[in-house]
Formats: sequence, structure tokens, C-alpha cells
Amino acid sequence: MNKSLLAIAVASLLSPISNLHAQEASADETMVVTANRFEQQVSDTIAPVEVITKQEIDAIQATSLSEVLRRLPGVQVTNQGGLAQGQELYIRGRSTKNTLILVNGIRIGSATLGYANLASIPLNGVEKVEVLRGARAAVYGSDAVSGVVNIITTRSANNTATVKAGVGSFGLYDVNASGSVANDSGWINVAATHQQSEGYNVQPTSTNPLDADKDGHSTRYLTIDGGFYVSPNFTLKANGYYQKHDVEFDNPWGGVDETDSELYALGLVGDYKRDSLNSVITLGSNKDEAESSGQGTTPSAITTNRNSVSWNNQYKLSDSAAVIGGVDWYRDKVKNDSTSMTKDSRDNTALYAGGDISIGKLSAEANLRWDDNSSFGNFTTYQLGAGYNITEFIRLVGMYGTAFKAPTFNELYWPLECSSWGCYSGNPNLQPEESKTAEVALEGSFDVLELRVAAHKSDVEKMITSNGLTQVNIGEAEIKGYEVVGSFYTGPLYHSASYDYLDTEDKSTGNELARRAKHSGKWNTTYELSNWRFDLSYLYQGKRYDDLANTTELDTYSLFDFATSYYFDNDVTVAGKVANLFDEEYETAKGYKTPERNYYVSVAYQF
Repeated sequence: MNKSLLAIAVASLLSPISNLHAQEASADETMVVTANRFEQQVSDTIAPVEVITKQEIDAIQATSLSEVLRRLPGVQVTNQGGLAQGQELYIRGRSTKNTLILVNGIRIGSATLGYANLASIPLNGVEKVEVLRGARAAVYGSDAVSGVVNIITTRSANNTATVKAGVGSFGLYDVNASGSVANDSGWINVAATHQQSEGYNVQPTSTNPLDADKDGHSTRYLTIDGGFYVSPNFTLKANGYYQKHDVEFDNPWGGVDETDSELYALGLVGDYKRDSLNSVITLGSNKDEAESSGQGTTPSAITTNRNSVSWNNQYKLSDSAAVIGGVDWYRDKVKNDSTSMTKDSRDNTALYAGGDISIGKLSAEANLRWDDNSSFGNFTTYQLGAGYNITEFIRLVGMYGTAFKAPTFNELYWPLECSSWGCYSGNPNLQPEESKTAEVALEGSFDVLELRVAAHKSDVEKMITSNGLTQVNIGEAEIKGYEVVGSFYTGPLYHSASYDYLDTEDKSTGNELARRAKHSGKWNTTYELSNWRFDLSYLYQGKRYDDLANTTELDTYSLFDFATSYYFDNDVTVAGKVANLFDEEYETAKGYKTPERNYYVSVAYQF
């Protein structure tokens, strides 16, 4: 996704509108905040960071976050059906619960499940998405084991407004609007979305007659972002979002088949900048409530509340050296209407410090973090990284870090329950999973080519697995992988491509980890001509097993998506997409039907 300046120069040979879009993308991709919590040029980060801009999201006509993420290197996504159905994200072979999901830097997700619901995050109002691959627990703590996804809605207000409407296959339609106002005192941005679909039967082979129906969804979403310049050195910011997400699904174990959820997150930020100091205080609060029902069951709701405070500081010692440090605190509280948890709250306090330096051809970073959790005690993580410019165009990078994943509320405190398929309870004696991750990479930036070749390895200890009755710390796993990532031009065509090889092993059994393909490839191509833009993407996923026992194999598949946009001179944009262009039949989870060839068209007007 990242383009070199020389590559942008090649893009300038294209039409004026192409040059304009290339410059906008370059500006957005230059600065990132996810690697160390403060702005830095993406070329200065040692960890690999991919940036997906609003322009790119609009161009590919993405209707879900997973559509965007699955195009990226090191990422695999599984779907239990189509749009809005259950989804799982694997970054470098680790599952969703090992990826930290942030919205404007504030942690979101369910404390009971241990991860955020990717299917419920609409894209309207999103200015860009930053995706970091690799362990970052020394900066963010638990959850940042294999990567960080930061969804950023904050943008520079420009006194414009946009309305958009779209329709697609499976009865899909969405309408959204956004606007921004700015003056010398501050700014405000607002975006609202309504998306709905009839869906289709996602589990057609189910023997349960109640599953022989369409599984649709409805989502309503609002984001607000604003700021006020209190003084030349101090800015007060606020951001928040509210979402109501209702989804129907098929449950292979029977019982509930519908979930109605509400989610909100609020953040209040004080940002102080003076001379070499940047100090930021963030107050955050979010609530995640999901009520499940259907198939004759009594509705039950689970609610997660999280309140958080962070104080992050950066001090620049010189133009080439800086130190960071701060305090994180959050408290999780859960409520289960159908059964009482043995413990319903916990809090976490953390201190962290780090620094980075650049001397000649060498750049380096170090981070150290101490977490104290009321459920499992304290835990210390660290991370080291360095980059060396072998030549003007080639850099050698190495990283090593430790991470941990805290057990979820369900794993720790779920009360004993028995049903026709067995009994289950939480285990309050669980310890966090521990992992050690190393990576070495060679990066090249040439006239019309950027290339990164990397090898990475993770060793996981105290893996949390089920023994049939509860969760226990018995497993170990080893994950090794190789990545080749490149972006380049061939005439007027811009390409971004990647190949990933992943070797996973459950040390207790010798089996591969479930739903991780050994071979994965992506190829995305963009062509811009006058007022037209065309995007073609290809995704290859190799064989993988659906289960830990490695008895059920999922076949390889190849997907092609095609999207095009036309920009009228009167600020109207008409766009369309054909997904699964060649109508491939495939599964990412056994027994769940994925979308056949499908279509989406939209029209947008900016004023």
C-alpha cells in the first residue's frame, strides 16, 4: 500500500485526476501513529505498517472491514457466511483475540470473548486504517500479540459534505452521509450510515429445518469527531461512535440464531505540544451489549463496559532521538443476564517506556512495559528493533519481542453449565499465554519498485486450550513464516502484491493450527485514465485444516474482484463492483456457504 516518492513521480505522468489521487494517498500514507502512539513517517517505522486510505476504500467499493484487511500481506480472514456473519482475523497465524483493535487509538472489543466483532464495523466515516504486523505488547499490552489494527475517523475538516447510496446482491442497500466544518477555533466531523441486507442461507447443509432461511443483517452507525484549539499549545479533542447491529445466523449446535447488539465508544483527549514535548491524556469509555435469541430459546444479554485512562508522552531529545513513556489504566465489567459470572470485573494498570534513535545508517528502538492485572498478577514485556541502511536503497531490519495474551472472562469465570452436548466451566487458575517473536527483513526502495522480504517466528507457551470440561494451560505452538511484499508500476498500472508462507504446529499433537493456509497470495492492480479508475484484485488461499485434529481439509480457492469508479466534473461519483468475478465455490469454514458472484453499485455526491 505504501508508495515511494519516485513511484509517485511516475504516477504524475498520468492524467490530472490520477495525479491528484496519488498525491492524496501519499499524504495520508506518510504519517502513522500506530507503531509508537505518536506520529512518525511510515518510512521511519521499523515494524511493517500498512496504510489503507479512504480513497482506496472507496475505490474498491468495500462494504466491510474484512474486505479491506484480506487484501493485505500476512493477513487471512475466515467467514462463517457472507456480509455481517461471523469472521475471524489471522495475522501471521495468530487468531483474532491476539490482534488489538483500536478506534482512534482507543481499545474496543468484548471482554467476555476477548476480541472485537469485525463484521459489525462499517467503513463510512473511516479516514484510514493502519495495520501493524508483529508483536506490540511492549507498547499496548495484552491483545497486541500478532498485530494492531487502528481504525481512524479523525480527519482535517474542510467544510464539505458527502451523501452516498448503494445497492447490491442479496438485498443489500446502504445510505450514508458525512460532513465537516472548520474554522480558526476548531473543527467537527460527522458521519452516519444505515446498511441492511436480506442475506442468504449460510448453512444450507444443516439438518435443522429452522436453519433453512435467509440470514440477513441491519446496521446503523454514527461517528463524531471534533476539536477545539484552547491555546496555541493545547488542543481539546472528542470523538465517539454509536452502532446498532442486528444479525441473523445459523448455529451448528442449535439454540440461538439471532443477535442484536449495541456498541458505543467515547473518547476525550487533551493534546499538549510545546517545544520538544508532546503530552496526551485520553479518557475513554465503551459499552458492548449483545442479546441473543431465536429457535425457542429465552433471550439473554451479555454486556461489557470498559473505562480507561491513558497518559502518553513523547520528548524529542534531538532531531534523531526521542523517548516515550506513560501510564495506562482500564477496568472491564461484565454482566450476563442468564447466568452470574463467578467474577464480573477486573482492572489493569500499566507503565511503559521506550525510545528510538537514528545515527547515520543505523536506527533503533526499544520498549518496556509492566502490566498489573487484578485477575492474573503482573507481567513484563519488552521489544527491541533495529534497521541498518546497507545502501541508499536497501535496509536490513531485525526485531525481537515478547508478548502475552490475558485469558478472557469466559475462559476464567464462566459458571458450570451442562447441556445435551456436555458440560463447560471457566478456570480461574488460568495464566496468560506467553510468546516470543523474532523477525528479520530486507527492504528495498527503488525508482518504481518497493520490495520487502521477511522471515518471522513465534513460540507460544501456556497456550489456552479446552480439555472438554474447561480451559487449561497445556499447549505450546510454533509459527514460522516468510513474506514477500512488493509494489511497482508497469506503465500506467500500479500493482501491490504479496506472497505468504506459513508453517504452524501445535507442539502437543504435531498438527497444524486450524484454518491457517500454508500458502497465500494477493495481487491488487489499479489503472487510472482521465475520470476513470479501475481496480482488479486477486486472492489465493491454499489448503488448510478446519479442525485442530487435522481431519477436515478445506480446498484451495482463487477469487477475483473488479471495481470501477467514474468521477463527474460536478462532484458526482458513480461506482460499481463485481465480487467473486468467476463465481468460485469455496469455504473458509466447513459447512458455511460463502457468497457467489455478487454485485454492488453506488452513487455519491460531494458539496
